[in-house]
Amino acid sequence: SRGFGSRNLSEDEGGVMEYTRRRHRYLGEYVHVDVSDQFSAFGKWTVSLIYFAFWVFLMFPNWFLPIGRPGIALGGGLSMVVWRFVLLVTGHGPFFDAEKVIILEPLFLLFGLMLTTIYLEKMERGGLFDKLRDSLDDPVNWKRSLKIMLMSTIGSAAVMNDSVVLIFSAVVVDLCVRHKVANSMPYLLSLATTANIGSALTLTGNPQNILIVSLAYDDIGWLEFAGNMFLPVTAATLINGIIMFIYYGAELFPGSSGIGQGMGIVFAGQRTPEMLAQEHAYYARQAAANEGKHEEEVSHGWSLWSRIQVAIVLTFLVCFAAGLDVCVTSIAAGAILMCIASYKRQHYDPRPVNTEYDADGNPLPVKKTYDMDGNEIQPEEEELVTESETTLTEVDYGLLMLFMGQFTLIGSFNDTGVPQAFFN
Repeated sequence: SRGFGSRNLSEDEGGVMEYTRRRHRYLGEYVHVDVSDQFSAFGKWTVSLIYFAFWVFLMFPNWFLPIGRPGIALGGGLSMVVWRFVLLVTGHGPFFDAEKVIILEPLFLLFGLMLTTIYLEKMERGGLFDKLRDSLDDPVNWKRSLKIMLMSTIGSAAVMNDSVVLIFSAVVVDLCVRHKVANSMPYLLSLATTANIGSALTLTGNPQNILIVSLAYDDIGWLEFAGNMFLPVTAATLINGIIMFIYYGAELFPGSSGIGQGMGIVFAGQRTPEMLAQEHAYYARQAAANEGKHEEEVSHGWSLWSRIQVAIVLTFLVCFAAGLDVCVTSIAAGAILMCIASYKRQHYDPRPVNTEYDADGNPLPVKKTYDMDGNEIQPEEEELVTESETTLTEVDYGLLMLFMGQFTLIGSFNDTGVPQAFFN
């Protein structure tokens, strides 16, 4: 029976190098075959021209039509498939198997992580994500920025930087509005920069990492990857934080006289009069917002659903660390959260109220309908809204289209041998 084999296949199997992990070698997937000698000069130049044209379109997506990057990438991939068929028919190029160049692992991982993060956010008002949002609030500007950095770094390493930025960018803007911040750039950059840096820590942090690991020669474990990246990510995070605090010192340390006093504020707990005024105003707003509320409304206890979310997230990370397939783990976590959310909505959430009111705010009686014989027609029982009509519509399917189109473009361009010749 066939085993995993060495890096190079045997002469009987073609002698081609496999750009895959051992399991992909065993299954015969993602095998790179050099077909550049089957292209004519015309075929190589035209394929390269199509690739670079759509690369420019992707860099500047609003130059011509507001299609967006996913539509441009998908259009580029389809254009490449059609043109490769024309080259095949005219004898200027080989057969192009577009399915083979689409690497599935990053797509599976993207879908699973988007599904998981969306259900963590949407399952319950006041749930796990809302508690994370509340934990970012702070009357002190530099502490609020630091909390955003820490949350973004850890969150992007655990799930994916795209999801973290997509979900928490609105939270950061809301915090800026709540604190009447004149310049929101320091806080948004705190989120964006650390999301990119933190995502480098794990192989599930961003699509590029899982793509590289999918095409690596050897198996790379989740913990092994994180261990190798811990020091560079930590160093980059510290450098990024220092640069942010220095460059935006006026906004993050209001009233400070410079870097020296800023260091005293961070390490010695000093306060400027402007910072003290901000803190007093913050606590006054908190007291006014909680005034008149019952104790249950003010308390921030953990509900059953929040505890379930935490348990699933911890299990999800343990499975990653234990070496289970990250794609299967992420999709399974999203599917479990979907089932729990639908069960909660069916049996625990209150039914939507469709009562109509008059101009004075008084409820109107339910309208009755009658058949031709004057008998009242009983209204049909309302069907429950399904997950495919609600939360599943929020998955960013355009991002999956973007990757599929880019895989097709790059795969065809690689067939020409032009990029290999350039780097050699």
